[in-house]
Amino acid sequence: MTIERADHADALQALTDLWSLQQVDDRLAGARARRAALDDGSALRGEVEAAQAAAAAAASRLRECQAALRDHELRLESTEAKQKKIEGDLYGGRISNPKELASLQDDLAALARTRDQLEDRVLALLDQVEGLKEEAASADAAHQALDRRLAAHLAHYESARAGLDAEIGDLVSTRAARAAAVESRLLKRYEGIAAQEGGVGIVAIQHGRCSGCHNTVPLNFVTLAREGRVVICERCRRILYPGAA
Repeated sequence: MTIERADHADALQALTDLWSLQQVDDRLAGARARRAALDDGSALRGEVEAAQAAAAAAASRLRECQAALRDHELRLESTEAKQKKIEGDLYGGRISNPKELASLQDDLAALARTRDQLEDRVLALLDQVEGLKEEAASADAAHQALDRRLAAHLAHYESARAGLDAEIGDLVSTRAARAAAVESRLLKRYEGIAAQEGGVGIVAIQHGRCSGCHNTVPLNFVTLAREGRVVICERCRRILYPGAA
C-alpha cells in the first residue's frame, strides 16, 4: 500500500463524493452495456427476409404451374376442336375419296393420341397446382408469422432502447453534477485509474480487504482512510474508500 496526505480539510467528504461518483459510473457503465446488448432484431430480420424469399419463390412456382396448366388446357381445347372438325368431315358424307378418308382417319387417330397425352398432363398439372397452392399458402403464413414476430420484437426493442437512452441521459447529467463536486486533481487521478482498471477507480474496504483485488488492508491504513487520507491499494492501484471497513 502507498499513502498520500489529503489535499484539503474535508478530505473524508471528498472521498465520499468520489465514492458517490463511482456508484454513478457503475450504473452508467451497466446501462450502456445493456444498451449495447439490446437485440435490434437483425437476426430475426434475416429470418423474415429468408421467409419472404421462400414465399415469393413458392408463389412463383405456383404461377408457373398455373400458366403451364392453362397452356395445356388451351392445347387440349384446340385438339378437341380439331377432332370435331375432322369427325364432321369424316362422317358427314362430304368426302368420299378413299385416300382422303384414310388420311382423315390417320389424323383423327393422331389427334386422339395427342388428346390422351394432354389430358394426362392436365390431370398431373392439376395435382401439382393443388400441391403448390398448399406450399405457397404455408410459406406465406410462415412469412406473415415471422413478420408479426419481428414487429413485436422491434416494438419491444424500441421501448427498451428509449428507456435505456433516457436512463443514460439522466446518469450522464447526474455524473456531471457529482464530478463537479470532486476536487479536480482527485477527479483526474480517479479517472486515470478508472481508465486503466475497467472503469473502477475507487473501491471499498470490506472486512479488512480491498474489494477490488481482495488484498488485505493493514489496520493502520484503514484508520488513515477513515481520516480522509488518499490510500492507494498497492496491488490493484485503486483508491480505497473506508466505507464499512
